[in-house]
Amino acid sequence: MSSSDVQATPAMASGRATGTPGERQLPHDERAVSSKSNDVAKKLSSATNAIKEVATENARVAEAKQDKSVALLTSVTQELEEAITVLNESLAKTPTRAVISKDEVLNRFIVKIADKRSGEIVREVPPEALLKFARQLQELKGILFDERS
Repeated sequence: MSSSDVQATPAMASGRATGTPGERQLPHDERAVSSKSNDVAKKLSSATNAIKEVATENARVAEAKQDKSVALLTSVTQELEEAITVLNESLAKTPTRAVISKDEVLNRFIVKIADKRSGEIVREVPPEALLKFARQLQELKGILFDERS
């Protein structure tokens, strides 16, 4: 077949056909859409990577804060245990004993100093009147918020 035997097709005439024979050719509009889709996919991939980096950094920061909090709580617990030991040693020399408890409603510690012989409470920190007031205030706060809900 000579060059004069090749017939021009409408696709060739419009300039849309480029490539090897038998290969499916995309019209110009489809190639533009495909190109835009690729650009969007690249931008999306880039944004996804940026989000992953930020999330990873936030996770590192949160883990560091958590580690610091655990270390601080451990330190406070050790100091509290040491203080209780010193208090008990001091009270061993006197006819009193210390009773340390936690008020679950108020989430506070209560220290009571009692006479060893009679069991009478000599001193209480914070005082019972203050604890009673705080419990009533807590209960009132609960009632107010329950009614509004």
